[in-house]
Amino acid sequence: MVILHAAHSYPPEVSGVGEVVAQVSVRLARRGHDVHLATGRPTRTRAAEVLQGVTVHRFAVRGNAVEGMRGEVQRYVEFVRGFAADVLVLHCAQVWTLDALLPHLHKLPAARIFVGHGLSALEHPAYREYFSELGAALRHVDRVVALSPLLEERPFCSEHGLREPVIIANGVNPALWRGASAKVRQRWRIGQRPWLLSVSNHSPVKGHDRLFEVFRQLRREVRDARATIIGDPYPAEKWQLGRIGVRGGCWHRCRLRAAITPGLSLRWNVPRPEVISAIQEADLVMVTSSREASPLVVLESMAAGTPWLSFDVGCVREHVGGVVVRDSEEMASAAAFLLRDAQARSRLGQEGRQRAKERHDWDIIARQYEQVYAEAVTLRAAQAEPALTGVG
Repeated sequence: MVILHAAHSYPPEVSGVGEVVAQVSVRLARRGHDVHLATGRPTRTRAAEVLQGVTVHRFAVRGNAVEGMRGEVQRYVEFVRGFAADVLVLHCAQVWTLDALLPHLHKLPAARIFVGHGLSALEHPAYREYFSELGAALRHVDRVVALSPLLEERPFCSEHGLREPVIIANGVNPALWRGASAKVRQRWRIGQRPWLLSVSNHSPVKGHDRLFEVFRQLRREVRDARATIIGDPYPAEKWQLGRIGVRGGCWHRCRLRAAITPGLSLRWNVPRPEVISAIQEADLVMVTSSREASPLVVLESMAAGTPWLSFDVGCVREHVGGVVVRDSEEMASAAAFLLRDAQARSRLGQEGRQRAKERHDWDIIARQYEQVYAEAVTLRAAQAEPALTGVG
């Protein structure tokens, strides 16, 4: 198949969606498919290049249908409309890669797949009309994919008379998490102290304020506990200041609070091997976000055999190997209990590692996407055949 994925971010830009698309794209390319990717163009990236067998086409576009789209919007639309793909896969709503194509979906000859990655802002007044139009536009796609039955795509499809979404979970590479440790505990001077880890950028939705509160409560019971936030600064959104390096989100507030919070440190620009090692070596991984769909760090913790704690966001409650909590006080209490009980941590770690191996291997996930794509292409060809036989 000739496959065209459209996603607003892709490596080297770091994002959950970009990671999912990259993992699936590379594996499908290895399986012999001609895989292309239409995406944004961060600073110092090429307009076109081949990365691990995937042909990447970059467009300098920002925004969405509600906030307005700026940049090479028309060039992107013309590229997709003129691209001879067997299947077009659109990742995420409320992003320009989907929104710019909504008026054209019914005209595109390729089979069409929409992968939701969760639908945020469904109740936001500014997006009410947008989601109504999205529901109508998605009648022109062949299949909708959701990461979990717990996410918003399922009720959204029902409300708008669309087919039940196909469920394909996020994944991890189990082999990556069985490698040797980089010994970051020693290098970062954690030693043998109880260690909590958060891997999340400084976007406001990541809930770092709550993480500071959890750690403050925990230190009352576990005095020698340490915590680390691994996360890059979030680009300042106002006036697009992030494009010139201005840091936004909670970055500056976290820097100030970390300076006066004993035992808690921030790290950024951390190489991926060290992030992997930190997750392997930590006693607990914490997710304090107020909004997520299917956070990859939970799956990575499972693959590493490290217990996790999370608020009830997205689909985390369907995972094993950790504990879902209601509030900061309950998270601090659960953390204190687990830090004192090595056997409980070991049991959770083993459960998570086994589940990650059985259900979340990227090789398995890629084959599931491949099957959905092939079925959509076959369906599209069958629908076109009667029209062709009637010609002449």
